[in-house]
Amino acid sequence: MSEAAKLLGVSSSRVRQLLTSGELEGEQDPLSDRWRVSRVSVHARREERGTHTRTLSSSAPPADPTPWVDRIAELERALGRAEATRELTEQAHSTTREALERERERADRLEEELREERSKGFWARLFGG
Repeated sequence: MSEAAKLLGVSSSRVRQLLTSGELEGEQDPLSDRWRVSRVSVHARREERGTHTRTLSSSAPPADPTPWVDRIAELERALGRAEATRELTEQAHSTTREALERERERADRLEEELREERSKGFWARLFGG
């Protein structure tokens, strides 16, 4: 039964459910209570589902590469959007840093001008001297 589960890409308990419901053909041994699953039934079930699920021990892709190609294209688009977002974020950070630096320089100049004005005497500030 575990072999049938691997071929169908489901759990052993699901295979048991399919056997008891009659969706899969098999015989139950009355002494051991173990099921013997018909290979023909398992392959028919796979074809009926329209997909050839890979076995749990196999790392080979499914027979039809179209879903993988679509998924790869979707991931490439997502990667492109992520890279564009990263570039825009870097540009925004750079622009913000430059603006901050300009404002700091401006604040330093204003602070220096204020210090110079305060260093003059009262009458010089009053009459512009």
